[in-house]
Formats: sequence, structure tokens, C-alpha cells
Amino acid sequence: MAIFNKNTLRQVSGFDNEIIAGELVYNQQTFWNLNFNTDGIPVDLTGATIDATIIRRLVTNIHDSRYGLTFDIADYTPTPDPVSLTITNRDDVNGHFTLVINEGTWDVISSDPQLDINAANCVGFSGRIKISFPASGDIPAQDQIIFLLFLVRSDGVVN
Repeated sequence: MAIFNKNTLRQVSGFDNEIIAGELVYNQQTFWNLNFNTDGIPVDLTGATIDATIIRRLVTNIHDSRYGLTFDIADYTPTPDPVSLTITNRDDVNGHFTLVINEGTWDVISSDPQLDINAANCVGFSGRIKISFPASGDIPAQDQIIFLLFLVRSDGVVN
């Protein structure tokens, strides 16, 4: 898995926000189990709405430095439709759910020039997981955001 430069991650998520970032191989399926707790006590997700969405981005100037991958990220043209990611294995009382990564559903085709084995820049996606907690008594409604950043590369076999 790639190590991303902290400054590169900050251009996507800001200074104090959580981010899940990874480098995937074209058509790879994987998942992340996420557990929410405060001081070791699970955060009850009952009544919360959870959704995850990503969108294709233009990733340029990729450079592997001694501090991790650096690159520039911008809007992709023409603007693609956002892609919803699957949330499964939801266990509200224990503050747990699984984010499913099925890269095959992201409309990246094997002939995409950014998947060429010698491509200078790879396919990129950014997005977010949004956990919306409803108001409860004196506590107003609030959202918890986790940013997402994925680079997708060729394995050298498919393309």
C-alpha cells in the first residue's frame, strides 16, 4: 500500500479531518471495517444515516518522495457522476460498519489511458463517508465526515 505525503492528504481532507487513503489495483475488491468509539466506549449509531460517495478526479504530477506520494488533484472533465459505495455489516450498538470497495462499479474501463502500465498519472477518486446523527434532546443534529482518496493503477496484466 502506498504511503501518502501528509501535505497531499491535507489538500483533500484539511488539517484535522479523518481520511482513508489507498492505492488500489484496477478491478480490485476490498473493504474497511470501521469502529467508532470514544475512550474505548462504542459510539451508538442507532438512528444515524451512513452513506459513502466518491467521484473521479484528475490526478497529475505524481511523485514518490521520501515523505510519500505527492500529487495535484483537480476536477475531472467532463464531470462524471458520483458513485455510491456500499455500507454493510452495520452494528449500530457497537459502532461498527464495513465500507465495501468494489472498484469494478466505478465506471473505469480497462482501456482507460490512465491505466496504461507506463501512464505518468493514474486514475484518482476522492469522496467522503458521511455519518449523520439526528438531534437528541438538547444535542443538535451533527455530521461526522471521513474523507476518501483512492488511486487506481494497472496491475500490468489487464492493460
